[in-house]
Amino acid sequence: MHENKPRPAPTEFKLQFPATKPVEEVPAHITAASNNRQVLKQLEKGEKFCFEGTWGTAMDFYSWMKKQVNQHYPITDYASSRINRVKMVQLTEKLFIRIHNHHPDLAKAPANPWLREFYPHQSDFMLQFTDYLGMNGARQWYEKGILYPGLNHRIHPFYGTYFPTRTEHLELFDQWLADNPPFKKAMDMGTGCGVLTFYMIKRGINHITATDINPNALYSVAQDLAKNGVAKKVELKAGPFFRETEGETPDFLIFNPPWLPRDTHTTIDKAMYYEPGFFDEFFRQAHATLPSHTLISILFSNFAQAAGISTEHPIEKEISLQNRFVLLEKHTRPIRQKPSPGKNWLEKIRSDEKAELWILQKQSPKA
Repeated sequence: MHENKPRPAPTEFKLQFPATKPVEEVPAHITAASNNRQVLKQLEKGEKFCFEGTWGTAMDFYSWMKKQVNQHYPITDYASSRINRVKMVQLTEKLFIRIHNHHPDLAKAPANPWLREFYPHQSDFMLQFTDYLGMNGARQWYEKGILYPGLNHRIHPFYGTYFPTRTEHLELFDQWLADNPPFKKAMDMGTGCGVLTFYMIKRGINHITATDINPNALYSVAQDLAKNGVAKKVELKAGPFFRETEGETPDFLIFNPPWLPRDTHTTIDKAMYYEPGFFDEFFRQAHATLPSHTLISILFSNFAQAAGISTEHPIEKEISLQNRFVLLEKHTRPIRQKPSPGKNWLEKIRSDEKAELWILQKQSPKA
């Protein structure tokens, strides 16, 4: 059974939590009597505001502001969705709530036990409103857990940990594992919530190294491994790509990299988007580090091409332009997930998008 209270984090994980601000740094307030349009003008000029009164006041203003942004920056395709999102971030990063004695200082605000656990030595501070919304959503996923296809137990992603919300690529991977003999030693690069590691354990792989640059992800996986009694099968390592795994000789490496090109600023960004040079650096290090017998499996999607974001597929580019890896297998699966209401622009992208599983191996040296 999942424990509602997380065990203390080992110090080596150095967990990351939302930044706080002193109360005196946000002197302006939004109340039920505030003029929303006037507040919005001040936000656009860079002024910070703190909600005062009730949780309903905060949610009402947030919903109203989101409607204003949608009206001025309507979403019709992926590019316009990014513009809309950037504008919302610019505004919401100036909205705060006061946290007093580890509880939001708003009537009827939802409590969150993480406030005490994340900030044990702070009793009065400001927190971005959207950070608290994100914390509440993350807490619900953490407590409820996620049951992925083919696994007989739930995964409980800790705060700030990336977890898949679609499953076609996971099903491709699980089926491929089922069709191949178990590997003796495997590596899960960029493990996130650890779902791929658990698929490998299910398929009889008992020696796995799981890596991530996000300490919250490693802590999250450590908790789930312990809950399921399989912690001895997995070694967790922090660091990018192969920095902490040099000298290891896995038979198999699974890599579920970001699928979309974009600048990144946070560890969650880095789980979802890749910057220029990301894939070339991965393939360069993989070629220099891995033994020739290692099979490399990459889970990917052609979303960027389907959405018109990029004409370049980084894995196809590597195979066609470099002489480092040979393609052994490629498997695809259509995307079943339908766009949520209000996102009809995604329908065409979904119809063209496919989940992909690539199996590569180092090129044999020419005689």
